[in-house]
Formats: sequence, structure tokens, C-alpha cells
Amino acid sequence: LFIYFIYKIYTGLRTCARAEQGGGTFVAGGGWFDEVVCGLMLGDGTIRKNGKFALLGIQQTHEELVETIWAMCSCLKLVHAPILEINRSNWKTIYSFQTLTLPYFTELFNVWYTIEGKRFKKLPSSINTLLSPRALAFWIMGDGSFDRSTGRLQLHSNWFTLHEVKTLQSILLEKYNISSYLKPSANSDPNRGYIIRIPKKEVQKVQTMCLRYMCPSLYYKLGI
Repeated sequence: LFIYFIYKIYTGLRTCARAEQGGGTFVAGGGWFDEVVCGLMLGDGTIRKNGKFALLGIQQTHEELVETIWAMCSCLKLVHAPILEINRSNWKTIYSFQTLTLPYFTELFNVWYTIEGKRFKKLPSSINTLLSPRALAFWIMGDGSFDRSTGRLQLHSNWFTLHEVKTLQSILLEKYNISSYLKPSANSDPNRGYIIRIPKKEVQKVQTMCLRYMCPSLYYKLGI
């Protein structure tokens, strides 16, 4: 337990140092942590209301990723409770935590969700700025995959409309010169459910951009 505690402190300091070296500070409405949240929200991250304000919920099977996000939140004083381990028989362990309920997350809730009878994710108006190399790395770690048989990188964007997914494609192309194509995925909502596929010839560009932000245990999602 003592060794784990020391490891958590080390991870937190290392993570915050990396973030500062990346040229960002924590600013509601801008900054490096908004980019992290962007990457998580493009995947299966969730922000939910809890009374007047909102909180960020993290639930993943990748332990190092959850520990990294938790350390960032701890550094920024956004979390008090430790990571929970949810053990499931014959299934991977889930690592989960939620942040404090804060006005900052309420602001993020309002820009990432729309209510149309039910709650849906939407792209914020600042997505072109938010989709940085750091954001792309967290999107890949949280909800990306690498197909070794084809050398393709896949970004799962099931929560967004076709128009929104095409917007993400355009940003990747115009901002980073990364071309891609779309594949529909099985989804009960006919207006959503698309995967962005980055072909083998483009993957090295993504590796160069994102590797510095990736957890070592998840390098395989970049084909490394």
C-alpha cells in the first residue's frame, strides 16, 4: 500500500510537469485540461449533472490511463475520492472515478451536450482549437483501436452525427494533413454511429504527434 501511495504521488507530479511543459495551465474555457477532456468526450467519457452543477465520470479497463487522468485531476484539485476497482467475473476489471461537482464541469456539460427529448453529445463550437495532439492522444487511448492486419488506426465516434464526424475528419485533414475515411458501425440510432479510419500511410503522422502524450501501456493503439 505504501509503495502504491508513493507511485501515485510520483505519477501526479510527473503528469502535471508534463502538462506544464506542454505549454498549458488549468483555465476554465481553455488550457491543456480542456484538451484532455475533449479527447475523453470524443470517445466514451461522460459529464453528468449532479444537482445544480456537473461532474466528469471516468470508467475504463485501462488502469494506467485512469491513473493518469486521476493524477491530473488530483493535481488540479478536481477530485478527492480514490479510483474504484470493479471486478467482474470472466471480464476485465473496470477502473472508475468521478470528479467533484463544480461549475467548471457544468460549463463543459453545456458545450458538450444537447437535449433533444433525450441527452446527446454534440461538438463544441471551439472543437477546431480543442482537437490538439494531446486531445487526439486521449481520444485514441480512450476509444481508439489499431488493426494490425491492415495497419489502420480507428477512431470510434459513435456518439456524433454524420455531419459532426465529417467536421472531425476535416479538422484532421486541414489542421494536421491526416486523411481518413468513414465506416458506419452498428448503432441503434440511425443518425449516429460512425468510425473514422486512418489508413496505414497516415498513421506515422499520428504517432509523431501523439506519442509524447500516450501512456506506455497503450502504445499498441498507435501500432507501436
